[in-house]
Amino acid sequence: MSIITGDSPAFDGADDAIRYCRDLGIISTGNPIQFANPIYREIVTRILTIGFSVGINQDIAQTSWYLNTDGTLDMDKLLDAFTDFYRWNSESWIDRYQYKEAGHQLLLMAFLQRVINGGGRIEREMATGNGRTDLIIFWKTQVITIEIKMHHDARSEPQGIQQLARYLDRLGQKTGYMVFLEKKGASELSWEDRIRREVHIVDNK
Repeated sequence: MSIITGDSPAFDGADDAIRYCRDLGIISTGNPIQFANPIYREIVTRILTIGFSVGINQDIAQTSWYLNTDGTLDMDKLLDAFTDFYRWNSESWIDRYQYKEAGHQLLLMAFLQRVINGGGRIEREMATGNGRTDLIIFWKTQVITIEIKMHHDARSEPQGIQQLARYLDRLGQKTGYMVFLEKKGASELSWEDRIRREVHIVDNK
């Protein structure tokens, strides 16, 4: 596959693209691949999500709809709204996106960004090679951890739960969320089977 962006050279595969990004100083020279600067991580993510973000109707992106009476963020209500939005829009939107697996995660990040911009901020940590992205939402005094995990095989879900538990340990938090995204289309797995909400307790978290 050859990718051409603007005046940049054509890339014949991921290795060429990685070398190009390293030459520009966007990613570090070591492994695993990491952004060389947190600013790059934010800018690149914003660019990748902008196509989704501008298409999200403001009617469902009103920050005030997802606040409790004390001004705290109601994450259950926010994720329920995303679930409904994802069910009705994801397949048609992601089908137009070049990197379809990343599209699932970017769609969630775009949705959250539209809402959280109304009074908080999101920090991202991309974990390359294992299909996972960690998000931290800072809203007033709340520190809300979300792990986005793609369903690759039977190990993906239990691994994701353990990874979230370890991430919560690092942050000193007791509760967090894992959004487990299914790659199969509706023709392979019905929406009734794919949408569920579960509570797990790991190491008293």
